[in-house]
Amino acid sequence: MEKTQFKRILFKTAFCCMACDGHIDDREIKEMEGMDRNTIYFEDVDLSVELEDLVNQFQKKGKKTVEELFEQLKKTDLNTVQELLLLEVALRMINADEVIEENEKKFLRFLRSKLKVHDETLLDRFGKISYLFDVDYKESLTKVKTPEELLESMTLPKIDEMKLIEFSEQNKS
Repeated sequence: MEKTQFKRILFKTAFCCMACDGHIDDREIKEMEGMDRNTIYFEDVDLSVELEDLVNQFQKKGKKTVEELFEQLKKTDLNTVQELLLLEVALRMINADEVIEENEKKFLRFLRSKLKVHDETLLDRFGKISYLFDVDYKESLTKVKTPEELLESMTLPKIDEMKLIEFSEQNKS
């Protein structure tokens, strides 16, 4: 897979994580901006344009935007490192506001169910994350089989909240 294409998927995953609890917190915005400044995760991708595209998609399609992310992941052959990066970005976004909502747990579990990386690798990389490896983990995956089922219970934020993120070359130092 082309690096730029993967970075767009990575950014869309972060965006969907930020939106899946129905509210975009300032700390989530700061985390996204920090990842842009301090990592190469989104390097060579104009995040202002990507964000504008995602906000426009979200305005037109609503929850379908999240569904399309999962459809795209299903069609994409990711390697183990890419899958770990997706989960790392998702975990960073979900933990940014220090409140882990049920929708975020559902989103993360569903994301994890679409990846091929082994549980042992995840445990080695991230440790035991209770809301990812809890007793009901396997049961929750059998209950939610499609992105539509996941999205039925989610409340997504208003479009205005999503326009708060500022990405510019000036932020990068």
